[in-house]
Amino acid sequence: MMDALIHWQAMRRNWRMQCLASLILPIAVVWFFHDRSGGAYPGVGVPLFIAGMLTLLLTVWRFGLYKAALQQVDAAPAAADEQAWNRLHHTQLLGLTHAKLPGWIGMLHYVCTMEMLPLILLVLASQGAMLLYRPAPQRFRQSN
Repeated sequence: MMDALIHWQAMRRNWRMQCLASLILPIAVVWFFHDRSGGAYPGVGVPLFIAGMLTLLLTVWRFGLYKAALQQVDAAPAAADEQAWNRLHHTQLLGLTHAKLPGWIGMLHYVCTMEMLPLILLVLASQGAMLLYRPAPQRFRQSN
């Protein structure tokens, strides 16, 4: 029981750190490049925005794997198989990485075009996708 609590706390901590990092990096990029007069490649704005939105499909695909790993942990006995927990941690990390892709492409879009609105939209899309990988509070309370 205590072992499951440690795993859920680690997953919550990892989710929080990844969300914070995905918010701090775009702010740093805007702060670093804010004094530039225009974008280096304004013609790539629309294709980059579309590519950023399409990367959300990777997150949806990865979420199915995360859900399967979560079900394996739930189906494990009380002493929960360590391999199942490792798989769950791994799939959460990969899912969060895939969920951050729209924000990363948004930062590239900002550097190329110096447009703020697409950056904000892609970062918000990333944050929304990252919510899929948030450990459920009721699971955490059950482990207490």
